[in-house]
Amino acid sequence: MTSGTPQIIRKMKPSPKTEFRIHPDTRPGHVHLTAADLERQVEFYREVIGLKLHWREGATAGLGVGKADLLRLTEVPGARRYRGTTGLYHFAILLPDRRELARAIGRLYTLRYPNYPTDHIMTKTTYLDDPEGNNIELYTESPEDGMFMII
Repeated sequence: MTSGTPQIIRKMKPSPKTEFRIHPDTRPGHVHLTAADLERQVEFYREVIGLKLHWREGATAGLGVGKADLLRLTEVPGARRYRGTTGLYHFAILLPDRRELARAIGRLYTLRYPNYPTDHIMTKTTYLDDPEGNNIELYTESPEDGMFMII
């Protein structure tokens, strides 16, 4: 405490301990992106990322790997991405294990598609941009490489 500075001390009652958890059936939804060129974006996500086209209706398409869509694209002709503004920084696709991440990175290198593998200790990842500048993270968890904490 510095001289002349009043210090306020409040005695707080401890709050009762309650367990709060989000419902276990909760799952992430799909990512929905605006595309200036839907054809080019669908081709990229199919050929480079490896998603399958689930459906296409007019200017919107849904892609994924199982039954649920992971990505929806809606074409807005002339849409532009503005760097340095608020909005989506990147979206992530969780791969089941290191082998699948290695396969994805190998595919990117075979295609000579720029990407940036990174070791975050708890995750292994690579970052890349789609043709319209949306940043994508492909990653797998690797808690065995670092300290694993359950909060």
